[in-house]
Amino acid sequence: MISTSNSYFDRNGNKITTGKIIGRGGEGIVFEILSSNQPVIAKIYHKPLDTQKQEKLLSMVHGCNDDLKKISAWPINLLYREKNGPICGFIMPKISDSEPIHKLYGPAQRKILFPTADWNFLIRTGKNVAAAFYVIHKYGYVIGDVNEGNILVDKQACVKLIDCDSFQVRTKENKIYCCEVGVPLFTPPEIQNLKNYNTPREPNNDNFGLAILIFQLLFLGRHPYAGVYSGTGDMPIEKAISEYRFAFGKTSKLKLMSPPPNAVDLTIVPSEICDLFEQAFTENGVHIPYRPSAKKWWGSLDNLEKQIKICNLESSHRFFSGLSSCPWCKLESTSGILLFLGSSLTVKFDLNIEWQKISSIKPPGTIPNINPNNYKFKPESIPAELEKLVLLKKIRQISGILIVIVGLLINIWLLIPTLIICIILFFYPSKEINEKKRREKILETTNSNWIELNKKWRNAANDKEFDLQLNRLLILKRNYETIEKEYKNAEISLQNTVKERQLKKYLENCFIDNSSIPHIGPNRKATLRSFGIETAADIEPYKIKSIPGFGDALTDELVFWRQQIENKFRFDPSKRIEKSDVQLLLNKFQPRMKPIEREIRSGIENLIQIQQKIFKNRSDMQNSVEKCAKDLAQAQANLKPFNF
Repeated sequence: MISTSNSYFDRNGNKITTGKIIGRGGEGIVFEILSSNQPVIAKIYHKPLDTQKQEKLLSMVHGCNDDLKKISAWPINLLYREKNGPICGFIMPKISDSEPIHKLYGPAQRKILFPTADWNFLIRTGKNVAAAFYVIHKYGYVIGDVNEGNILVDKQACVKLIDCDSFQVRTKENKIYCCEVGVPLFTPPEIQNLKNYNTPREPNNDNFGLAILIFQLLFLGRHPYAGVYSGTGDMPIEKAISEYRFAFGKTSKLKLMSPPPNAVDLTIVPSEICDLFEQAFTENGVHIPYRPSAKKWWGSLDNLEKQIKICNLESSHRFFSGLSSCPWCKLESTSGILLFLGSSLTVKFDLNIEWQKISSIKPPGTIPNINPNNYKFKPESIPAELEKLVLLKKIRQISGILIVIVGLLINIWLLIPTLIICIILFFYPSKEINEKKRREKILETTNSNWIELNKKWRNAANDKEFDLQLNRLLILKRNYETIEKEYKNAEISLQNTVKERQLKKYLENCFIDNSSIPHIGPNRKATLRSFGIETAADIEPYKIKSIPGFGDALTDELVFWRQQIENKFRFDPSKRIEKSDVQLLLNKFQPRMKPIEREIRSGIENLIQIQQKIFKNRSDMQNSVEKCAKDLAQAQANLKPFNF
């Protein structure tokens, strides 16, 4: 029994006065200390300690240093009821404003206790857990009893280890004080199969529990061995651990295991981290090169933290940049569970405003009609002597034609001679032929230039691209209006189910962890969490019965507990829909709406760029095209005097 006295002595004989009780455990009670200005507390054991336990505590106090105090509630001084008496307790740093780690990685409690925590926060917490394990192992200690209850996390993702007096201690003389306890869901197969926790352990044993904690952080509370077993009989998590049935691993099918419903798989993390999980949870981890160390985990998680990107649909979603799409959007859509609290509760996109922007963009209109036929030019003048020769040639050509006609009328036999005469008159070379060839060459060149430039002009200055983009935006507008209508109808339906929503919210605030349910102890509560069952709202008979080890009796216990809670519910008609329900509705529709919103916004920018490009092309090219058309019209006019 505990003495009624609240005064003790430390190792130096200083009087220590304890105050109110902070917490109770199986071994002792934790008190505040009134006689100290430092943030410290005291643990007083229920029963007298044996010699082994006293020696262990003395060794821990001797081994205390700043590194250990930063990451744990390490014993920093001993307490005695009498000076020079047996040890009855110890003093340790006080840890404030922190919660057990399992309240962080499960979505239900995280949204209440860590409302701003995103996946990046979970990664950082994993790094800090690894850092804490590294410090413990660095100084020769082994945690032994790794579990989610002796690791606390604060709002900055800082991690502290508690219940340090249960750790395994090895003295300088190589004497080992074993950790005598353990939680099956975090105990490695090699220890679990021994059926004896009071055995010397190695850091590699701790590394198994460390890997599980990191897995549960990255995979939102899922236990790596909690899966769907396709064999006969039950497969409780403890048994799955002992048989290396890693439900998410490469050989899971061979082990007759698969991930539970509504769970992401290993593809959400880089291959480097996948390999570490494989090493930690399969038979390879027991042998060389052993499971990944705390230092290795820290480095890999640090690399992952540098490769995080923000979801385009929901800014509270962070995920590995190696993925093509956000896994949390998909999981929220399929599960109906809000995994992270959104950054906003309203749809900021206003289609009418965006369409007004589109309507204000002036269409380029049809391409200006530039054609050589639009221009009339007089032929370029030629020298008088050449002009006479041109006239004479025309006379010869007319004379030749007349001779042929007369010859045909007089006698058919004169046809051949008259044709010869005609050819001579038509094609007899004269000095004007060179000028004609020169002008023909100019026409040929000018016409070729016109064909090439006119093709470029019509490609660069037409408004087809603008019309196509405008039509795309029109289609997007219609699609968005359809989805928006569906959303508004769903909002109306949400308003019509206020009572059901209030009940769901009420049940979501009733945590299984905080309740006393017959035959549902800490291990079974941890198993339920691994299958996404955290609150009364999660309890459905078909869900419970699908969990290994939960038959009809335990299912009935949980369903009865839920019914008792439901009976206490009172509907408040004055309350409107909860913001979280609106957010969940938004999360359901935003994966459809956001891509269209992005396309419309970028489409507007693209439409403006197309318009400006067309105007610029017209401005840059029009003078050149007009000049080319005029040059061609002039070249055509210049050749007319030489044509009959």
